[in-house]
Amino acid sequence: MTPRLALIALLTLPIAACEGINLPGQEEPQVEGHKGPPGVSPLEQAIETGAEEGRALSTAEATTYNTAAFSARGNEPFWAVDVAGNTAIYKTPENQRGTAIRVDRIAFAEGVEYIGVHRGRPFTVNIRAARCQDSMSGDRFPMTATVTVAGNVQRGCAGPASAEVAQAVAATRAPAPAEPRATRRATPAATRPAATPAPAAETPAAETPATTPAETPATDAPATPVQGTPASEMPPAPTTAPAAPAPDAPAPDAPAPAAPAATDAPAAPAAPVQLPSPSVILPATPPSLNSDGAGDQAEDAAD
Repeated sequence: MTPRLALIALLTLPIAACEGINLPGQEEPQVEGHKGPPGVSPLEQAIETGAEEGRALSTAEATTYNTAAFSARGNEPFWAVDVAGNTAIYKTPENQRGTAIRVDRIAFAEGVEYIGVHRGRPFTVNIRAARCQDSMSGDRFPMTATVTVAGNVQRGCAGPASAEVAQAVAATRAPAPAEPRATRRATPAATRPAATPAPAAETPAAETPATTPAETPATDAPATPVQGTPASEMPPAPTTAPAAPAPDAPAPDAPAPAAPAATDAPAAPAAPVQLPSPSVILPATPPSLNSDGAGDQAEDAAD
């Protein structure tokens, strides 16, 4: 074996080893993501580009994407919208001058869409690259337009706006939409408890003291001696008449009703004491005594 053949054999061995690493049938198929722009509006379905990052995808239609200003109008009822930059002027038969509305532009696969707020409700202008013909005049337009105002959908035609209209609309500054007011929940007023009437103060009944009968002392009538009457014949001294007891006032069974002020009842006057009139017994008229008669009587007494 020549050295040349040996060298060739040595070179083929590493090559064969490298080719045997990736055997057929073990390769995983590569999943391809979505290609091209989405087929619906971004408002209806979110745009998903997959897990890959840094890969640019075309999501806009060329004709509408390259148009900076639009003029759209429709019939039955009549309406018109001129859009340029971030301003849209919406006109109706009731408002011929139009209302300036601040809008934001979004490009999608079939066209562009302007989104704003009008009188607190959503306002959108959707323009697609599809040919359109006016229903009244018969004029043809390169685009179709759909305007949504407060939930009402109006369809019409659209096209690129003229330079004069685009400049006039772009120069108009639309006011910022008012922020929605936070709704406050009405809190019920705190119910006050019903006033409880204070209990009436109990006034104790005034106790009327029992009337004590006044005791009248008995009056001793002095004995009146009668001149010329012997002591043995004197009438006995009148006995002391007992004082008539005063009638007892009946004690009240129930307490008297409440009185404004407790007053002491005046004492009942004692009954007058009735004294018996003394009976005086007078003796018979005594005989007259003289000097003569006295001696005779003395003698008679001696006999």
